[in-house]
Amino acid sequence: MAQKLKEELREAIIDAAREEFLEHGYEDASMRRIAAQAGITVGNIYRYFRNKEDLSQYILADTSKDIGGILDGLRIENLSKQPRVFNMKTDPAQLSKMMDEFAEQVVYLYLNKREEFNIIMNDEKQNRKIKNWFSQTFSSLIDQPYTVIDFSKERNILADAYASAAFAGMKQIFQEADDDEQTLFALLRLYLRRFINMVCEEIRNGNGY
Repeated sequence: MAQKLKEELREAIIDAAREEFLEHGYEDASMRRIAAQAGITVGNIYRYFRNKEDLSQYILADTSKDIGGILDGLRIENLSKQPRVFNMKTDPAQLSKMMDEFAEQVVYLYLNKREEFNIIMNDEKQNRKIKNWFSQTFSSLIDQPYTVIDFSKERNILADAYASAAFAGMKQIFQEADDDEQTLFALLRLYLRRFINMVCEEIRNGNGY
């Protein structure tokens, strides 16, 4: 009986923390509010979790791992068995397919782990994986062999700017669209395809450099 109560208390802490992170984000989340929601003292939380970071990592571990798996499997260098063979100018269909797979897998993850997914999307530290993936993708595109000059510093700034915009649009779709798999996938797929096509067109034209 005591063990059951212990597990119930642990679950109450986790449920309260999940709600707190959803509403306030990691930085502004309060251990006092989590304790109050769980109906315990703050000291009781520390019997189960070392600190707020430990609690957050426990809640998000599986979803964060799933996101990492998606991103690791979808990289430009994986589009060809030989490094640097992929060329967006001659074979853009590969890139579109990669973005379609990203959209499909992310929508599936969102629908199956919605609360954890939303916590990650709203947390600057947690969503860094996704932004870095976008940034690395755009950096690889900008660095294609037919680019006229090497501008590594400018390339990184531009890639990060594109990544921030791509992520912001994706986040808005999940916030505003109906929670319907077909609708979410269609919107995200269309958005990412149009966004990536815009970036590719800008790079092909050499705008700004």
